[in-house]
Amino acid sequence: MAKGRAKTAERSEPKSTHSGPGKAKRDSTYSREDIAATSSQVKQQWKSWYAAIPSALAVLFSLNTLGNKFASDDTVQVVNNTLVQKLSNLYLAFTTSVWSFATSDIKMSVDSYYRPMFSVLFTLTNAVFGKAAWGWHLTNVLIHGAVAFLVFVVLREFTKLPVLALLAASLFAVHPVHSESVAWISGVTDPMLALFLLPAFYYYLRFRKTGKRAYIIASLVLYFFGLMSKETAIALPAVIGFCEFYEGEQTLPIVKRALRASALPLLFLAPTGIYLALRSIALAGMLFGNGLRYPLGPALMTVPLAITKYLQLLIIPANYSYQHYTELVGSILSPRFLLPVLLVGILGLAIYFSRSRVLTFAAIWFIATLAPALAGIRGFDPEYLIQERYLYLPSIAFCLAVAMGILALRESKRLAQGGAVIAAGAAIVVILVWGVANMKNNRAWYDTLSVNENSVAVEPNSPMARTALAQTDFDRGKPTLAEEQARKALALDPHCTQAYMELSYFAKALGRPDQAIEYLEQGLAQARETPLTRFKVATLLLNLGMLRAQQKDFRRAEEAMRRSLDVWPRAVGWYYVGEFYLEQSRYDDARLMLEEALPRVPRRFAPIHARLGLAYEHLGQTARAREAYQRYLELAPINDSERDQVLIRLAQL
Repeated sequence: MAKGRAKTAERSEPKSTHSGPGKAKRDSTYSREDIAATSSQVKQQWKSWYAAIPSALAVLFSLNTLGNKFASDDTVQVVNNTLVQKLSNLYLAFTTSVWSFATSDIKMSVDSYYRPMFSVLFTLTNAVFGKAAWGWHLTNVLIHGAVAFLVFVVLREFTKLPVLALLAASLFAVHPVHSESVAWISGVTDPMLALFLLPAFYYYLRFRKTGKRAYIIASLVLYFFGLMSKETAIALPAVIGFCEFYEGEQTLPIVKRALRASALPLLFLAPTGIYLALRSIALAGMLFGNGLRYPLGPALMTVPLAITKYLQLLIIPANYSYQHYTELVGSILSPRFLLPVLLVGILGLAIYFSRSRVLTFAAIWFIATLAPALAGIRGFDPEYLIQERYLYLPSIAFCLAVAMGILALRESKRLAQGGAVIAAGAAIVVILVWGVANMKNNRAWYDTLSVNENSVAVEPNSPMARTALAQTDFDRGKPTLAEEQARKALALDPHCTQAYMELSYFAKALGRPDQAIEYLEQGLAQARETPLTRFKVATLLLNLGMLRAQQKDFRRAEEAMRRSLDVWPRAVGWYYVGEFYLEQSRYDDARLMLEEALPRVPRRFAPIHARLGLAYEHLGQTARAREAYQRYLELAPINDSERDQVLIRLAQL
């Protein structure tokens, strides 16, 4: 990278040369040529260190996160994650999903997140800082600072305009939309991804320029580690394909250009295939999770709305939140579909007719790096459909476009000589405004309570923001406040199933099981079962069945549980129904349920093997029981509460 910077400086500032008398006078008198050479060296020195400005800004405006505590998922991922506490567990990061690495809870373990480098980072950070929250936040800040530097390096290489790259990277460094990724410890996945993906793209650019194979090999290796950090890295081959097509030989027929443009991206199939194989093993063959919640049609119709919401988050530096509740669009005639399509279409046409190479690249980068999040709409809850951290990489495109606009002021003929001053002033104002907004947003991530209080403050009419705050209030020993928030959620939306589930949970925890059942029954009476709500109805039914089982109402408990599986067949449901049958000594029914769940849970999910062992043992299938118990012992942590009981049962076989 250093060589690349030197070459850029030499192209933009040619070195002065001198000979003859000037050399002889160097030690005593400086000639005009000497002064010119010194001036050039000073400029070249500036160009070699101004790349540090974005990193300095990134660190400066993120340092206030060091006073924050652990928030939201950090409790499970960091505080209670026993696996990150030993370096000897590092290899497990590559054989498990993110949540099964952090917890043995079936509800959390059944996920589609395979991000080994994330778990590796957490294990290493724990080895250095233990449970000191400031150290974890410092790690995020330093990664963000490194990414800001890489943004400069990549944009300078692509645009060949160091000043434009510097301004864009500086804007990226301070944009407040990045608080979720930097101020939240568990949000570091996107900065980690950028740490690998940006140099992968840089080395591709160097390969295209020089033809050196070492560069493309480096790009492929870094791309693989990007995939191992977050699946969003899959966007890179698409960006490279565009660059090959758009920047290639323009005189060729479009079909030949397309064929030539596809050749280089095909090289990325090898690391992608290795990644998918590892992912398949860790997720028990379920490459993209355990089923999608929503129909394809509404998800596709919601894409334009999601894009406009993401653009709004980039343009307006305010109202940032952990939740941006977004219901799926139900009709192509809905204004929620037509207006976003119109806006996105106008923006696309404006970029096309601008004929700007850099602006076109920015648009492709934005869409390509945001596409994985848009593709995941079918699996997201409405309150988490739009997430600010998904803009970490796409925001580079927006910052590049803003930088181009600011620098256009400098070249404006209408502003004449004052254009440079106005452009500089505009750059400083935007950086300061964004930086201050960023620091303010960082404080919203102080702890879990502040995160959820901020969500309510930003969207006071969101029932889901209220239910999240209710859960936090209950966890901190404020049951009255928790119930108040849950009831406010119901006042906003009487059909809010999550509010009924929260109230039921509170009642059960407070020793009021009859009231807990009543809340779930009310929720089912209010619920409208549609393709968009069926999974919530199924969750209500499963919880109702489990509560009735605890009340010894086994007939109605089974009815509710089986109805839950009819509405939404899933691993979590089969697992809990299997446990229910075990408690009823219905071992064959239990076996059927658990065997149905087994292929759909992570391979390292230990508890299911203990349950299967028990079922096999009582069915007289000794060999299978012994095998299941042994498998449990291989996978379960040493301090697992069931381990001693399993050892006793295994000894008795």
